[in-house]
Amino acid sequence: MKFYFSFSLLLAAYTALGQSGTVNYPQGYFQNPLDIPITLAGNFGESRPNHFHTGIDLKTDGKENLKVKAAADGYVSRISISHSGYGNAIYITHPNGYTTLYGHLNDFYPALQQYVVAQQYAQESWAVDLKLNPNQFVVTNGQFIAFSGTTGGSTGPHVHFEIRDSKTLHVLNAALFGLPIKDNMPPVPKSIAIYNSNSIYQQTPVILPLKKNGNEYTLTTADYKVTSDQVRIAVRADDFMNGSTNSLGIYEMKLFLDEKLQASWMLNDIDFDYNRYMNAFADYKLKEEGKGWYQTLFKLKGNKIANYTFLNNKNGVLDLSDKQAHKVRIEMKDAAGNNAVVNFSLTATGAAVSAASCNNNWEANTPNEVSTANLSFKTNALALYDDICFQYSEATAPGGYSKTVQVMDSKIPIQTYSELGIKVLKLIPFNLRSKLVFIHRIKAASLPGNNPQDAMAATYDKGMAWASVRTFGSYYVAVDTVPPVIKMLAKGTNLATATKLQFTVAEKITSVKKVRAELDGKWLRFVRAGNTYTYTFDERCPKGKHKLMITATDENDNEATTTFNFTR
Repeated sequence: MKFYFSFSLLLAAYTALGQSGTVNYPQGYFQNPLDIPITLAGNFGESRPNHFHTGIDLKTDGKENLKVKAAADGYVSRISISHSGYGNAIYITHPNGYTTLYGHLNDFYPALQQYVVAQQYAQESWAVDLKLNPNQFVVTNGQFIAFSGTTGGSTGPHVHFEIRDSKTLHVLNAALFGLPIKDNMPPVPKSIAIYNSNSIYQQTPVILPLKKNGNEYTLTTADYKVTSDQVRIAVRADDFMNGSTNSLGIYEMKLFLDEKLQASWMLNDIDFDYNRYMNAFADYKLKEEGKGWYQTLFKLKGNKIANYTFLNNKNGVLDLSDKQAHKVRIEMKDAAGNNAVVNFSLTATGAAVSAASCNNNWEANTPNEVSTANLSFKTNALALYDDICFQYSEATAPGGYSKTVQVMDSKIPIQTYSELGIKVLKLIPFNLRSKLVFIHRIKAASLPGNNPQDAMAATYDKGMAWASVRTFGSYYVAVDTVPPVIKMLAKGTNLATATKLQFTVAEKITSVKKVRAELDGKWLRFVRAGNTYTYTFDERCPKGKHKLMITATDENDNEATTTFNFTR
């Protein structure tokens, strides 16, 4: 059977029309990829650390290995296998101009699974990214394509489902395509944050709880007095749906002042190149302080995303300079059209707040750098979301090869990688210069997979240690000569009744860069889940005596090798 594919957007092409935010997607073309009703563990555009959530997470009743089906006719255009991100994922390209993605899967349907395994052995790599042509694996609407799982960066069994524009590769809000999602529950606004017009990183916003009053929400004080006559507003709110206890993200918000629209945004289209700008769309600093995600109804200087459907000429700043009471209304709704409204009044009692004095002001949209005897830090013009008053300090690093430098605060996010150099203050033998690391705690949310790490590899040049970093915080130079630790999980060496081989690889300081396993001198396919590697016995390991050799390498090329002799 041949599959003739066209990129023509016969039913596709959405339109975002100014303030109305109208979108038109084909309704009923895609079906539920599971045999159970759709309930969501996460929705499109939901705020996540360093990114918007780009799909809808379909619950699988807490189970793995439910059958996953093609949502429409098409062909398998891509397969990706990784221990992070989507894990095992299938991409299906459809003739109407869209591509669907199914992530966190276990095994694929037999013919596709056999093909993928063959490619892994050909490349001698379990992690692969395979592009397929239109006639290799044609699928029909409702055809079984894979078993559900919890692979990659998943924290529990579910299927991550996306719909993308095949031409632009933008990911679209799958909840707007007429999938059978039962939802008559409106969003629930919790609180608002009020900022003045200065940098959000150089102020502490006023956080005000909201209370439900009939069919709307209000402040506990109907007319709230603010000290600045130029203010901005962010909202913390959750959405919910029938049959699920999970909190979800808001699809659309609008801000009105005296019935005039001041700002609005809609989450129906995400460009992966701009996904990290979620750190500017929501207040990252408040989230890091444990106060939840506050989504802004204003635009920061360095925010480049295009999801705003309207902004006043001050990027969402509200002018209260006449000292009169002004009515504020915030409207929000979910993808099903359920809505909630917040009403209150604001009155300014003071003038615009002047920016605090700063000896080293770093501005958004321009390169910035600092250079001292012990530190060099350079950013490009895209690094900052808003202006910051750059600060750093130095302290003794016991056992380190440098001072400990505290570069700003890790609660302030950075968009792009920046070049950090730290002066090495102790003599480092030549053979250890390739083993330098920056000791710096990196949270799991900033890394592939779910594991944090305590350091990153650095390079040596002219008395300085260098690395590209993407977070502010504390850094100092150390040396890492400790290889990963490999541990076999087999009980004994007689595996006549065993069905699988497993081992773990633990890296204390940085991360595991490469693991290779060979059975009797030939590469053997182990499946990685976190730090555990599993091989299920098949024809590549016949009955008899065998030698398994495992080599693991970390970021600094420290290498460990383990040999395991066993009998089947």
